[in-house]
Amino acid sequence: MTYKICVAVTFLSIASYVVGVTCWSLASTNYSNARHHASELKLELERRHFLRFGSIVGIISYGGITGSSPALAVASPTSKSTLKKCTDIESCREIGDQKVKQDLEERPITRLDSGVRFKRLKPGVGDGTVKSGDTVDIIFSISRANGAYMYSKGFGFEKVQEFGVESARLQSDEGLDSYRVQLGKDSGSRDVPSGIEQALIGMKKGERRRIELPPNVGFETSGWRPEPTTRRGKAQITYYKTILNGRGSNQPPFPAPTIWDVEVLSIRSK
Repeated sequence: MTYKICVAVTFLSIASYVVGVTCWSLASTNYSNARHHASELKLELERRHFLRFGSIVGIISYGGITGSSPALAVASPTSKSTLKKCTDIESCREIGDQKVKQDLEERPITRLDSGVRFKRLKPGVGDGTVKSGDTVDIIFSISRANGAYMYSKGFGFEKVQEFGVESARLQSDEGLDSYRVQLGKDSGSRDVPSGIEQALIGMKKGERRRIELPPNVGFETSGWRPEPTTRRGKAQITYYKTILNGRGSNQPPFPAPTIWDVEVLSIRSK
């Protein structure tokens, strides 16, 4: 009798263990699936943020920032209609929708086959446009799709030492720094990601565009150039790589885009 009781207790213990392991496995699977769906939702929300609010958040005049992120700083004319004040949720939503509609009409979004999307923030001058094989000088600012600033060159968000003056104090790099790009280089030796090259085509001198860069035509296509020069910028790139590659089962890979504001300073034809 005692033997049968021991066998029964042992069987129940094993069964409880199996059930526990199964439940834990199912819970882990559900948790992983939930994280995956949350990541997909996050990506979609960030894309909508770019489409709807990319040129509205942080409206400024050139040279000053009032938005939360330098990368979202954009010059935009403010019409009387955008100055209306909302008094409740519905009126705020209505005014917001009107702003979005007006912005998309004034600055429509261009979509390329590669998945790159861009819109013009500032018109250029002259008749010359960027073509494949040209050499262009640009300034740029890079952020993640949620608006988190990564790094830049020539936008005034970084500090540099005036060229040729060793004793000079660090100052804003606006007007003092730029980046040279030769379009049409082989993969791996590009100066900028292939998606940025695609978005540069057709730009005029002085023109500025905001570009949504998916990772399939992103940093890996240029050997992670242009490289950041500051400690913060390098840390941001390291973190972005972690987002793309994931951290095991706890953080699956996530195809996060980056947002680039690019302005062409000069164009030299081949």
